[in-house]
Amino acid sequence: MRRWNGWGDDSFSLGLPRSGENFLATRIEHSSAPQDVTLASVCAKVPQSRLGKERPAGIELTTDAETRVRHARGQSLPDWLAMRSGQIDCFPDAVAFPRSSSEVRELLAFASANSLHLISYGGGTSRSGAHQPPGSWSSRYHR
Repeated sequence: MRRWNGWGDDSFSLGLPRSGENFLATRIEHSSAPQDVTLASVCAKVPQSRLGKERPAGIELTTDAETRVRHARGQSLPDWLAMRSGQIDCFPDAVAFPRSSSEVRELLAFASANSLHLISYGGGTSRSGAHQPPGSWSSRYHR
C-alpha cells in the first residue's frame, strides 16, 4: 500500500547511509529532523464532513477520516513536509470514486446543484499544487 505521508510502499524502509548524513552535515551544519506524526494522530484532527446526507446516486463516495487524509495532499516536497509533520490545514469533505464518464457527469451535476467544489485528484502527485483549494497553507507554496 502507498505510504500515507510519502512515496513508496509502507512495508519498505531505507535509511540514509552514514555517508549521506556526513555529506548533509557538512552543508547544512547542525539541524534536527522534524518529528513524524502517525496517521492515527492526523486522522483524529479531521473535522466532520460538511457534506449533507444527500449523495449522488450510484457513485462510490466516502467521508471516512483516513481516505480524506490520504487525499488531502499530493506528493510534492511541501506536501510531504506537511504530511510528515501533521500540519494539514484542510481536508476534502468527501472523496468520490467515479467509474465512468457518466458518473463523472452525474458528480459534476450534483456538485453544481449543491454549490460544491470538486478538485480532481488523479494519481495524487500534484507537483503544481493544483488540487489544493485557494487560501490553504500549501497553495501558498505552489504558486
